Amino acid sequence: MSAAPQEVFASQDVPGGTTRAAVQQPVPRDVVDRYHLDTRWYAKYVRGPVDATTGRSIAVLGSAAIADSTLLKAARQLTALVRTFPYHPVNELDRRDVRVVLTARGEKMSSIPEVRAAYGTSLDARYWAGMGATDSLPISVGTEANLVDDQGAENCYVHEFGHTVADMALRHIDPAFTRDLRAAYDRARSAGLWNNTYAGSNSSEYWAEGVQSYFDLNREGPRGGDGVHNDVDTRAELARYDTGLHALLDRVYRGAAMPG
Repeated sequence: MSAAPQEVFASQDVPGGTTRAAVQQPVPRDVVDRYHLDTRWYAKYVRGPVDATTGRSIAVLGSAAIADSTLLKAARQLTALVRTFPYHPVNELDRRDVRVVLTARGEKMSSIPEVRAAYGTSLDARYWAGMGATDSLPISVGTEANLVDDQGAENCYVHEFGHTVADMALRHIDPAFTRDLRAAYDRARSAGLWNNTYAGSNSSEYWAEGVQSYFDLNREGPRGGDGVHNDVDTRAELARYDTGLHALLDRVYRGAAMPG
C-alpha cells in the first residue's frame, strides 16, 4: 500500500496556475501509464508547476535513491524557470511529454531506463550533470550531485532546463523568441563578446549560459575565458557585459529570483 503524500511546501504562483508540491511514492498509476515508466527504477514523483486553466503540469521524477528534498528543490526551481512572459510554457511542455528526472548520488544517465534504452552508457561521461529534453527523448535531467552538492560549482540543472524551455516551448509559442535570440547572439559575437566560452559556441548555449547567469547560478571563470566560462556569471555582470542577452532574459523572466 502506498504512503499518503506528504505536504512539504505551499502553493507557488505560476502564470495561469499554481504548483502544490508533495513527494509521492510510488509514482501514481496515471503518471506511470502516461509516460510508460519502468517502475523497477522510477519510484518517486512530484507534480510540478500546474496550469490552472488546463490542468496540465510537469512531472518531476526519480528513483527510490533520490532524497525527497532534492526533488522538491528541483520542483521549486522549475517553477521559476517556467514563469516566462508573455507566453507561458507549461501547456506546450506537457503537450510534448516533457518531464524532469533527477538522478541520485551514484546514479548515471544510463541509470534512467529511457536513456539506457536509447543510448546505453554512451552519455554517462559527457552528460555527467544532466541534459536537456529533445523531441526524441523529452526528458530534462538533473543530478543530485550537482543540484545539491554543487558538483562542478555551477547549477547545470538550470542550464539544461534553460535549453528545454527554449527548445521545447518558447521556440514554438513565442513568435519573437527565436528571432530575438539569434539577433542578440549575432550582435554579441560581432562585438567580440563571449570569445573562448561555451556561450560563444552557438545561440542555444548562449541562451542556456545566459539563464544561469541571469539567476546568479553560473561559475566564474577568468577574464578572457577558459574555453567554458569567463568572468561574467551574475545578472548584474550580464547586464553590463551583454545588454542584448540581458534584455531578452529580462523580457522573458521579468526580474524573477530563483528559489533555493
